[in-house]
Amino acid sequence: MIDLYLEYYCKSDLDEIVLVEVPIESYVLLALCKYLQQPEIGRDLQISFVQGKTVSEHHDSIILNIAKLSVNFHENENWPIAATYCQLPTLVTNAWITSGLCGISRCITKAHLQCSQNAKHILGFKGNTLLAPAEISMWTKFCEIDIIKCVRTVLQQENCRTFILPEDIGKLESHLSQPLKVHNIYKLINDVQNVKVSSQQEYDKLDNEANRFDFYNNHKFVEGFEKTLADIILFICFNLLDKRIPLDTLRARIPRIVSWYGQVNSDDDGELSLICKKILANQHQPRLQQLAVHQLVVDAPASYSLYKSDTKKLNILGEKVLTTNQSEVLGILEKVSRLQLNICSIPNDRESNLFDWETVPLVAKPEGGMLPSKRIERKKHQLECLANEVIALARPGDIIVDFCSGTGHLGILLAYLLPECTIYLLENKEESQQLAMDRVQRLDLANVVYFQCNLNYFTARFNIGVSLHACGVASDIVLQKCIECRAQFVCCPCCYGKLYELDVIRYPRSEIFQQSDLLLKEYLCIAHCADQTHDLNNSKTNVEKSHQGFYCMDVIDLDRVLWAREFGYTVVQKRLKPENCTPKNRLLVGTL
Repeated sequence: MIDLYLEYYCKSDLDEIVLVEVPIESYVLLALCKYLQQPEIGRDLQISFVQGKTVSEHHDSIILNIAKLSVNFHENENWPIAATYCQLPTLVTNAWITSGLCGISRCITKAHLQCSQNAKHILGFKGNTLLAPAEISMWTKFCEIDIIKCVRTVLQQENCRTFILPEDIGKLESHLSQPLKVHNIYKLINDVQNVKVSSQQEYDKLDNEANRFDFYNNHKFVEGFEKTLADIILFICFNLLDKRIPLDTLRARIPRIVSWYGQVNSDDDGELSLICKKILANQHQPRLQQLAVHQLVVDAPASYSLYKSDTKKLNILGEKVLTTNQSEVLGILEKVSRLQLNICSIPNDRESNLFDWETVPLVAKPEGGMLPSKRIERKKHQLECLANEVIALARPGDIIVDFCSGTGHLGILLAYLLPECTIYLLENKEESQQLAMDRVQRLDLANVVYFQCNLNYFTARFNIGVSLHACGVASDIVLQKCIECRAQFVCCPCCYGKLYELDVIRYPRSEIFQQSDLLLKEYLCIAHCADQTHDLNNSKTNVEKSHQGFYCMDVIDLDRVLWAREFGYTVVQKRLKPENCTPKNRLLVGTL
């Protein structure tokens, strides 16, 4: 059984019509379910509407007519437990919980492919469409976050003289102007053009223009030559935009988007458009009335492609990489010294492990997680340091979250060692989580729950939070989740140089550092230097840089420690044992 929990704001019954007011994400997923004919397969998918806890008026909500759908309703005082684990929408399959529009859409589509006789194959080449999480993929982020913001902006727009369309619409227009780029491009050329090429060189030798594949005109859909799940999600969103600002009136400004919209609509004989029309209660839809605008402006970048990976990870200053010379670094560290703080970490003085590796099954060891042999010993030392701290803190019945769990090295070991505790493996990569599940099933463990979602989507209660090398700002999000939940934490940070500010994460973290004259740029420079810890065995200059890097790690971690202490935590800055098991060998242990 698959349970899909969608948020709603309010519900009303009018004769034979059932109207429900929902956020955009709920509408997109409901339309996708209807398109895949999932609601008719009741034994496989149960849709439940969960009333949002907010009470303010929603100017970006959609009103749906769901009279003919089989759904459940849960008011805001009666939430199912499973719906509280993550930010809505949430999908629950046994012990696997998914949050995030694209991840849920993939799960629904995969279930459709498994049980439908008339399957719609929209997961693309090797089923990889929208597989990468929004935190690392520009394309997934566009379909999960950016386009929703676009629709929200247009729905909230009042009648005006001049309206500038959201920038992301211009970005999609520019993306569609780029040449087709897909993994299996030469196979596609062979199938479409009936020619045999296997490389760019062979393609360039084609002398017959009729046999030359047009990389521009064959960019028919947003991801390439064939329709995928990304097209479905975006079409549902643009269908809403079309009601506010008819796309035909924008043909001169965004011709490629208008052409793409028509292509998706005609590809399934208008089925998706008809589904949207049936679900939307048009006569009760004040926010979908056509806008009265005298002039529309579209800002389209000259060259923009969503095929790229998201490599920005920008800080607030918009700089890609912080580069500094040594005199600048020393000047910044001099500012830190004026704070007169004890900046250091202590060695790990634990003489022996609180568990015996010999009793641990192979599958729960690093060897069982497909690690390269040269990494196994070092990974073992890292795991035992964190596992020892968690074992010392854990009590029967505790919920322990392994944040950024990857393939489950730490979480699975804890699940085996602490059978009276429940272990949550939280990871946003579907493939990594699947590998973890395979290992857990081989161990026959019954105390593991899987969360496939971004860190900021996770809302469940827990007792202990752990993270081993959560990258950059992720370590600060982990610490914040723990403090919000009043949970103890064991955190080994990583990639200090990838710190950047978010709406809920600002640097410096602690009041003491904030009250200093340390600028944000200087703070991030220290974080950048904290990543220079890899050359202890090389030249004298590099060794000095490495020791400076370790000191910078302690500076950033002390700021985190001071911040946690403001919330009543006792925090110890330790180092892993042996210290050379990883260049990022710092460990923060927080207790209440």
